[in-house]
Amino acid sequence: MVDGLKKIDWYRLRGHDGYADEIPGLLRQARTSVEPHEGLVRHLTGDETEVSEATAAAWPFLLDLVAHDNTPSREWLLENLCGAIAVAGGSGSDGVHPSWPPAWEASKPALLALLGHGSAAVRRGVLFVLGKGLGDSAPVLPALSARWEEEIDPATRLCVVIVATEFAGRGDEAAASWLRELAVPDDEPLARMLVSAATRPDADVILRALTGDLELFLATGSFEMGYDEVLEHVLWLVGPKDFDGMDLVLALVDVLPWRTEALDYLRRLFERDTTDVGLVVPFVPVWVADPDVRLRAFAVWLVGAARAREYRDLVAERVHDHAVTSLGQKISTLATSVLLDLG
Repeated sequence: MVDGLKKIDWYRLRGHDGYADEIPGLLRQARTSVEPHEGLVRHLTGDETEVSEATAAAWPFLLDLVAHDNTPSREWLLENLCGAIAVAGGSGSDGVHPSWPPAWEASKPALLALLGHGSAAVRRGVLFVLGKGLGDSAPVLPALSARWEEEIDPATRLCVVIVATEFAGRGDEAAASWLRELAVPDDEPLARMLVSAATRPDADVILRALTGDLELFLATGSFEMGYDEVLEHVLWLVGPKDFDGMDLVLALVDVLPWRTEALDYLRRLFERDTTDVGLVVPFVPVWVADPDVRLRAFAVWLVGAARAREYRDLVAERVHDHAVTSLGQKISTLATSVLLDLG
């Protein structure tokens, strides 16, 4: 590493926190200490759509660090620093320096070599980086096949599929073909769900997986993941394919562990675009009388968002509903506001 660092004129490179002259020293120190981690994050990461020329130059040295078992907190470096850089690099933003794509592609053999590491946490971290960095899938897919055949850790097997769906979800036909040919055992429902969502959407397959035990799915992410992120990811994969993703969201409204996430998704969707709001408005009479305060509040809000005056009387009945939502708002207050807005 030391000789390689000397070959780069760091004083001419710009990082995310000024010139990059401090970076080689921080990289050298990171071989034996965690103290430089904060400085590396400051210099090498910007927002989630930016990669600097200094970051591109430092990238192979970061991979050298995570490849060595004696690097302190190398899992942290892999997940939090390399992962953040990969997310930004895969964004396709104008904020990504032109030197990043070739640096990323050149690094793939080193990353793929780490898929055989003895630590499942390292393998999952590498898979996360590969799935977010994207680029050319040609060298990645054969490595995924080999990992799929050898892998015995359930969470890491799921990560293998997630990487392929990241490529396929962005229109990579080779990755979609790889997923279509993948033999997923019946006892891996979450992997089957992702394959279905990315290649041949089947609402029943997806719903069965989402309503099962999601602890395995939540354990696969290098970054903390919650139910809402899982739902967003699956719906992103489904997209405008063989069945309307709205059907899936409406089905999840009836599943108690998913109700909040499904309603939040619908609310955000209709705040951006009311195109499909008509598909949901007919549920107002049922939801507005439901014992669950979440459904009653959403039904009242929906009448206002859709300007559904035909349900004005149902909203008026909620003026005396003093149940409080998770946001601390009374349904009575919301109903009064909607009625005023409807005029």
